[in-house]
Amino acid sequence: MATSIESLPPPGWDRQRVDLLLDSLPPGELSEIVGPRSSGATSLLLALLARATAAGGLAALVDTTDALDPAAAAAAGADLRALLWVRCGGRLDAALRAADLLVRCPGFAVVALDLGDLPAESRSTIPPAKWLRLQRAVKGSDTVLVVRGPHHLAGPVAALVLSARKLRARWIGLPRPRRLGGLLSGVRVLRARRPVNLRGGGEGEDGEATLAWQP
Repeated sequence: MATSIESLPPPGWDRQRVDLLLDSLPPGELSEIVGPRSSGATSLLLALLARATAAGGLAALVDTTDALDPAAAAAAGADLRALLWVRCGGRLDAALRAADLLVRCPGFAVVALDLGDLPAESRSTIPPAKWLRLQRAVKGSDTVLVVRGPHHLAGPVAALVLSARKLRARWIGLPRPRRLGGLLSGVRVLRARRPVNLRGGGEGEDGEATLAWQP
């Protein structure tokens, strides 16, 4: 059975590099993690949820397309007992309303809105006022609000945008590689209101941090 690269859990030996990126996500602001399928963007989001719940915090995931694999989240280190999973069945308006409600509730370390693989025409219908409303709702709180989607959507409202891309997959096995051994992805800062230092995080070309995701 094929294994989805996008569901690979964060590797323990690469934790320092992942933490460097996650530390840059500001509380009380709207941030984005963007990238197409198999880019590592979802794995980075799982790492954020895992770190928040492992530290004893509460996290909420608004899952627009019901794409979360709880087993993959647990394998990534997330404490499912501390994770509120809101399944929206592909209803974008419901997902936006849920995220707006949750960021107004005190106690969440992280609120994540995962837009999944919604059609581009659906994502393009989100008015700028929706993003501004979310930013105003989270402003001044200790909550990290993150939107994950294939593209940058929140415009100037986003305080930080991390963009992920797939570099290459590693296959293992002899005489012919048959098993997925991991994924290398590159993450760079697409937009930031404040300087973000990626040094020490496996920096590559143009300030891109290289991350290794391992099954």
